[in-house]
Amino acid sequence: MFLPGGSVLRRGNARRIAFLVATLGLLVLSPAVQAGSWSGASLPGAGGKVYLLGASCPSEGLCVAVGTNNLIASSTDPSQPLSWHYGYAGEGPWPKTNEWPTENISGRQIQAVSCPSAGLCVAVTDQGFIYSSTDPAGPAAAWKSVQIDDGMGNNTHLFGVSCPTTGLCVAVSGKRTDQGKIFTTTEPTGPASAWTSIELGESFEFRAVSCASASLCVAVANDGRIVVSTDPRGGSAAWKVLAAPGGGGSLRSVACLSAPLCLTGNEGGNLLSSTNPIAGPASWKEVPGGGSVQITGVACPTSSACVAVDNNGDAITSTHPTGEASSWSFENVQPFTGEEGNALFAVSCPSTALCTLVGSRGRILTGRDPFAAETHAQAHPSRHRGKRAKRPRVKVARIELPFRQQLERHRGRVTIRFYAHGRPRGYLCRLDHHRFRRCRSPKRYPIGIGHHVFRVRAIGYTGLRGPITIERFTVDPLCESRSPRSAVLRSESGASAPLSRTCY
Repeated sequence: MFLPGGSVLRRGNARRIAFLVATLGLLVLSPAVQAGSWSGASLPGAGGKVYLLGASCPSEGLCVAVGTNNLIASSTDPSQPLSWHYGYAGEGPWPKTNEWPTENISGRQIQAVSCPSAGLCVAVTDQGFIYSSTDPAGPAAAWKSVQIDDGMGNNTHLFGVSCPTTGLCVAVSGKRTDQGKIFTTTEPTGPASAWTSIELGESFEFRAVSCASASLCVAVANDGRIVVSTDPRGGSAAWKVLAAPGGGGSLRSVACLSAPLCLTGNEGGNLLSSTNPIAGPASWKEVPGGGSVQITGVACPTSSACVAVDNNGDAITSTHPTGEASSWSFENVQPFTGEEGNALFAVSCPSTALCTLVGSRGRILTGRDPFAAETHAQAHPSRHRGKRAKRPRVKVARIELPFRQQLERHRGRVTIRFYAHGRPRGYLCRLDHHRFRRCRSPKRYPIGIGHHVFRVRAIGYTGLRGPITIERFTVDPLCESRSPRSAVLRSESGASAPLSRTCY
């Protein structure tokens, strides 16, 4: 699950597809974030418990945001923070105040939403439910629900949806299966049977999809691969798989225009753009982003204006999105306070005059003329570089393995020490194929004979994650003939001194 800590409070009856109407709440302005042309507020009551994962603004007169626990928020004047209303689609009872419901909360997470017009919005959840409304600014009762039945039930994890027109929608599955799945429909408000499943013949964990038109769709996956089609309803043969143009970093968002132009970004903070996305990996240009954040959302209102957001509260804008790194401007619009997360998960821009960002803790940020601010930053490059330089960075300076380590074959342990430059708040460690977990130096692992890979990255005091440092080593049974239960540790990276082969 991509959402950090985004938690299901209580799981309701997943088979129930009818919406129970949630009393609409009015957005209450919290202490606003003012950073340049950006301002923001949090959803009341739910603000500390809801993560907003998706947003879609078909015009400056309508924006829709979705998130955990079946929350749907909408505004007909998104430039005004007080204009947002919200409701919960799930299982009651519901309060008549702005307080967070404490019982019977559905566990569904609405991962993405797409609104091709003010008269249609379609959203998808991590349990295979698809929500649609022809009155997205209306009450919760205006939304209907169907569940995709592809044999996996609640394990049909839909992570992305894109509707280029009111007569075509494409959704992608984020559940790793033997067959990567894409769903299409020409009847978005129809029954579940109106959705057709396409199996690509190989495993994918899709994270997003964007269709510029009925003749161009691009989906991105968790392993960095990109899948493109000029006929999204044409079956598996109509979808072409591209090797990961960014070297395999996780891609979690994509935005495409019919110009054509496509933009995505990976877990190194790198941005990838293409004006010919179906040509192949070589047609995608990568702009380095510093190697410490995950690009989580992208939007391009025109081919000469794009914005990206990341999991450190940054808005990254450009009026020349296919240019070099210098054509992008960084601004930390959601600072880390130490008390709550500052990740941004999605962005939508109906025009170059307005962008809406959504993220953790129910935050909604509005940018007025955000690309004009970007042009100003480019006109003052020294000031821009000064702001960029102030972003705290940390990196692991050294990993130290012991010169000699006696190990029992089945009960041996290795002790690894490391330290970082900068102001590290902590570390994330990973041995071999296990997941990254919080750690501190020294880190001890039970370990066996064979080749091993240790990875560590530092976390700065603002939450920025540094680049991954890798140490490869081998537990070599050199002394097995003398002592069958012993072995010595030998480094392969050259970062440590060569290990002695003296037997104990």
